[in-house]
Formats: sequence, structure tokens, C-alpha cells
Amino acid sequence: MLHYWYLLPVGLAIGALVMSAGVSGATLWVPVYLLWLKLDAPVAFWLGLSTMLFGFGSGVIRNFRDGSFDGVIVRRYLLFAIPAALIGGWVSSLVNQALIVALFGAFLIVYAILIGGRTLGMRGDSARHDRVPVWIALGGGALTGLISIGIGILAMPSVLRHRSSRSPGRAIGSLVMIIFFTSLAATIGRMRPSLISSLRRDSSQIVAIAVWALPGVAVGGQIGPRLAQMLPSERHTRLYFSAVLLVVGVLTLLRASAAR
Repeated sequence: MLHYWYLLPVGLAIGALVMSAGVSGATLWVPVYLLWLKLDAPVAFWLGLSTMLFGFGSGVIRNFRDGSFDGVIVRRYLLFAIPAALIGGWVSSLVNQALIVALFGAFLIVYAILIGGRTLGMRGDSARHDRVPVWIALGGGALTGLISIGIGILAMPSVLRHRSSRSPGRAIGSLVMIIFFTSLAATIGRMRPSLISSLRRDSSQIVAIAVWALPGVAVGGQIGPRLAQMLPSERHTRLYFSAVLLVVGVLTLLRASAAR
């Protein structure tokens, strides 16, 4: 069990980073499990979601305690994202995940460059709105079910520009809530008999990993919201987010190669 001690500092770093940027922790944990620990793809996807939930759960508690989220935004997104994530998780085993992940990884890289470039050209705050795009909630939820990531990345720009997001910290707090409950639905949706059999087979290794990874993400989940509140403006948040997204895109492409 001591063999996986290094997952404690890795978990702390990942938990703090994703919680401060409003990105799903599965985007960073699945490459660790696939590329570093060499777990089977279905187990790696599920374990990545489960580890992320533990870290995000810690952050959700902190955001709830601090009141740094908007309940209306969260409820409107989850109304569509949760059913889509359940369906996406259930059909994930029927889809060529390597191809989907590769295409989505390329999309993330392009999307990060576009957000960063547009943000560098911003003059002041962007226009505000009161909408919750249904296509983002549905598409992000379905992608989260299929490949463990999607809702946070797609929803981030819209949540930041929502009229009720009075600060970057409050916007990211809302996004953390959306990611957590959507990912919980995706984790449940993935529980097909074949996955349950694989989890039983690898149960001793999974427990050994969890002993070190879960405390790390729990502590990181407490640090991340504080980092988000320190970001001074929407411009800084978007630039930070685009940088994280670019790294995630590269890792996602590596994940697709490992899953082939």
C-alpha cells in the first residue's frame, strides 16, 4: 500500500488546481491512472470520476459554507446536465472512446487558444446575460458521461458572463457545484455489470490507490476555492482557465493514445 505514497502530493496539487480553475478533476486524474498506473481504460475513467468527486465534494462543502455560488444557475444547468450524464455514462461502453477522446482533446486545444486570444483582446468586461444555454448543459452532461469531462469546460465562459456571477470566485463556485453533481450522475451511469466485475477484480489495487489519492484531493479541494477568490478579475480567470485547458487538451490526447 505504501507503493502509492506519491499520489498524496499529486492529489493535493490536482485538487487545488482544478478547484481554482473550475475544471473537472477527472481531466487530470484519468491520464494519471491510464498513463502512469496503467489501469484498464474503463476502470481508469470510473476511478478518475470517483477521485474527482471526493475532491470536489470537499470544495462543494467549502463553497456552500462560504456562500460563493449562485443556486439559480446551478439548478438550471443540472436540470438538463444530470439526465444527459446518466445516459452518456450508460452508453459509454458502447462507444469507441479512444476516437471520441482524441477528437475532444483536439477541440480543447483549439478552444483554449481561442479563449486566450479573445481574452487578450478584451477591453473591459464582456457583455452579461441571464441565459443558461440548454445545448451546453445537455452536451456537457453527455460528454461527462461518455469521457468523464465536458460540463465544466463548456459551461465556464457562459457562467462567467452570467449576470448573477458578481465575482470570478462566485462564478467558479457555481461551476464546481455543476461539475460535482453532473459527474456524480456520470459515475452512477457508468455502473454497468462489466465495470462492476472489473472493479471487484482490481479492488485491492483500487483501495491502495484511494488511501493516498483521496486525502490529497480533499486537502486540495479546500485550497482551490481560496485560490479562485484571489483572482482579481474575469480577464485573469479566463486567461488562467485557457492555460489549464491547453494542458488538459494535451493530456486528453495522450489519454486517447493510451486507450487505443
